[in-house]
Amino acid sequence: FAIGAYSQAILSTKFGWNTWEVLPVGIAIAMFSGVLLGLPALRLRGDYLAIITLGFGEIIRITANNVEWLGDSRGISNIATPPSIGPLKFTVLDAKPYFFLGLTTILIVIFLLRRLENSRVGRSWNAIREDEDAAELMGVDTFKFKLWAFAIGAAIGGLAGSLYAGKVQFINPSNFPLQLSILFLAAVVLGGAGNM
Repeated sequence: FAIGAYSQAILSTKFGWNTWEVLPVGIAIAMFSGVLLGLPALRLRGDYLAIITLGFGEIIRITANNVEWLGDSRGISNIATPPSIGPLKFTVLDAKPYFFLGLTTILIVIFLLRRLENSRVGRSWNAIREDEDAAELMGVDTFKFKLWAFAIGAAIGGLAGSLYAGKVQFINPSNFPLQLSILFLAAVVLGGAGNM
């Protein structure tokens, strides 16, 4: 989430890119970061994996707090809002365009994830969720599919972070506290395994 937000902030303020140009780059950077985190972390299971991901979020926040080109503790302001789409004009005072953008984004993500869930990859994920050892015995490359799940989750977080930064137009490390990561984790736990 923070990586997508900082991608949006840096590319729009320092390079003049608009939101639609930054979005795929922010998603790709978040996805790459998810793979980098997943390579060592996916050797763990359960609570230990959750602790590692929470720790990675804190590393990102502390890095952003101490690196000058990321705005350090002052943050980054004047982040570009999305360009207008027909009658939807994105301004600070009108929340309706952001509502429709968020709703459309959620529907597209759900559609793509449902399509993925009904594919061979989704069936492999279901097998891993039900019993990882049995899935591995049946020939499913569990590490590869878990890494894909990690990368896709990170891509969705990067998408959300990029849209968030475009809406609030100012971010700093205090926008991404540990409590926010715990809230996301709690939402996943309360939603249940495999529940979109």
